[in-house]
Amino acid sequence: MKNSSNRTPPLFRGLVIVAGFLLLIWGGFHLWQWHKLRPLRDALDSFTTESTMEPISIYPVTIQPQQITPKARELMVRFVKSLDSPLIENQSFGGGWTFHYTAPQGQVSVNGNIVVFVMNDGSRLQARFSRSDKEVYKQLDEEIGRLFDEEAERQGLELESK
Repeated sequence: MKNSSNRTPPLFRGLVIVAGFLLLIWGGFHLWQWHKLRPLRDALDSFTTESTMEPISIYPVTIQPQQITPKARELMVRFVKSLDSPLIENQSFGGGWTFHYTAPQGQVSVNGNIVVFVMNDGSRLQARFSRSDKEVYKQLDEEIGRLFDEEAERQGLELESK
């Protein structure tokens, strides 16, 4: 007499194979993303309050790096360190202000949760981060807005209110 209790139905065996294949593809994609984003993660980790920064502009007002307050720099560092769960994508910026800094690996531009990284070899990488500290970003946005208002007032300009 043949024992058939060890035989798996073909449909179930096929589903297990398909599920395994999909998991392999999913894991491979995440491994590729992790590998591609390593230099960006290193550049973000290297950001400090002493990092070399470029001016921040919203036409017609520009804030020079020396005008950025220590509080704003500290909030920038806290925000950059809070960025998590990146995904490579190439959507354009949504407007607003962007801060730029020089990392040992290249130039980094941060616009909210979108980060553009131009490596020293000239290659460009853009990622959207799905997680960040929203409270820190709100405080940073208020501080940068205050700096823009002060600079506009100093220049005799009037910025549009939100």
